[in-house]
Amino acid sequence: MFKITNLIYVYFLVVAFAPIVIFLDYETIDIGFNRLYGGSLILLSLLLLIKKGVNKSHFDTLLLGAFFVYIFYLVTDLVHTQGTVIRKGYVYDFFVNTSLHMFFLIYLVDNYKMPDSLFKYLILIFKGTVILAFLVSLIQFFDKPFFFTPDEISAHARRMGSYYSSFRIRRVSIFGYLGMHDISISFLPVFGILMSYYSMVKKRVPYLYLIMAFFVVFVNNSRYAQLGFLITLLPVFMLAKNKWRTALIIGVSVPAALLLLAIGLNLIGFDVEGYVEQRLLADSASTRLLAFEIFQKFFGRNPWFGTGVHLTNEVIVALAGRSSQIHVGYLAHLYSYGIIGSFFVFGFWLSIFFRFRRTAIRTAYWGSLVGILVFLWANVTLVTYQIFTYGIMMSFLFDRYYHQNKLPHAKEDSK
Repeated sequence: MFKITNLIYVYFLVVAFAPIVIFLDYETIDIGFNRLYGGSLILLSLLLLIKKGVNKSHFDTLLLGAFFVYIFYLVTDLVHTQGTVIRKGYVYDFFVNTSLHMFFLIYLVDNYKMPDSLFKYLILIFKGTVILAFLVSLIQFFDKPFFFTPDEISAHARRMGSYYSSFRIRRVSIFGYLGMHDISISFLPVFGILMSYYSMVKKRVPYLYLIMAFFVVFVNNSRYAQLGFLITLLPVFMLAKNKWRTALIIGVSVPAALLLLAIGLNLIGFDVEGYVEQRLLADSASTRLLAFEIFQKFFGRNPWFGTGVHLTNEVIVALAGRSSQIHVGYLAHLYSYGIIGSFFVFGFWLSIFFRFRRTAIRTAYWGSLVGILVFLWANVTLVTYQIFTYGIMMSFLFDRYYHQNKLPHAKEDSK
C-alpha cells in the first residue's frame, strides 16, 4: 500500500547525498538544487497535508515567520519592479522560491516522525561524506585544484585573479556543485550533527573525522569557514562534564594541532610562512570596514524599505572598485531591504536559532544549533541569504527527531 512516509524517507536519504546528486544533475539535465529538492519538497508537503488534513497537522509559529519572509520578498519584487515573478510567472516562482521551500520544509519535518533506521542511515552517510570530502580535498590540494569543480567556480577564480594562487584559490571539495560557500553553510552543519552524535551516543570525540573535516575546511582557504569550524566543537564543550577543563584542552590542542600541521606541510614543501603572510594576514578587513563606511553613507536615504537591489549606481561609484559589494551580509540586507524587511528576515533566522537552542537545552543535542550558528556567522563576513541548503535541511530534521524523542538517542549501541 502506498505510504507518503516512505517517499519522505527516501527523499531525506537523497538529500543526504546532495553533493553527488547535484553533480550528476549538473552533468545531465541541470535542474539545480533549489528546483530539484525544493520542488519535490513542496509536492511531498502538499501530499502529506492532503493525507493528514489541516486539523491533524501541526503548525509551528516558525511557519508564520517563513511565510512573512516569502510575502515580503514577493512584494519587494513587485514594488521595486525587479521583474523576477512577472518574467517567470507565479506558478514557476511558487516551486523555486527558497522562502517557500523553508515554509514547506518546516511543515514536513514537524509532521513527520523520523524512524530510527533513517537516523542510522543518515549518520553513516555523513561519515562517508566526511571521508569522500577529505579524499577529494587531498587531490585538490596536492594535484588539481579544480578537480570535481564546476566551470563557473574556475571561471570566477580567473576573474578574481586567484586561479594560480595556491593561497587564495577556493578548493570546494565535493560541495562546489551546491555552491561556492557550501563548505561552510552545508558541510559544517552536517559535521556539527556528526560531532553531536559522537558526543551524545559514543561519549567520545571522533578525532579521525575531526582531522579530516578540518583539512577540508583548511585547504578551502576561506577564513570565515576556518573560524566557523570551531563552532562544530560546541557539542564537545557543552556535553563535557568539566567545561573549564574541556575549554583548556581545546585551547591547548587546537594550537598544538595547527603547529603539527604547519610542520607537516613544511616537510612536504608547502610554503607555510607565505600562507600566513599572504592569506591569513592579508588585508581583507578593509573591505569590511568599507562596508560600514558605505552603509553609513547611504542607508539613511531609504532606511525603512531599502532600495530593493543590492547594488545601486551610487554605491557602485562609491565603492570605486575597492570591493564588489557591501561585504557584510547584515549591512547589505539592511541597505537592500530596509529595517522592515530585515525585521522579518533576521527575525526568522533568530527564531530558528531559538528553536534549535530550545531543543539543545531540553535534550542535550547541540548539532542543529551548530548549523544555524555557522549560517549566522557566515553573514558577518559574507553576503549569503541562501538558508535552504542541505546542511540546514538536515539540521531541521535532526532537531525535530530529538525534540520528538525528548531524550538523547538511547537505542544506539555504545560500541
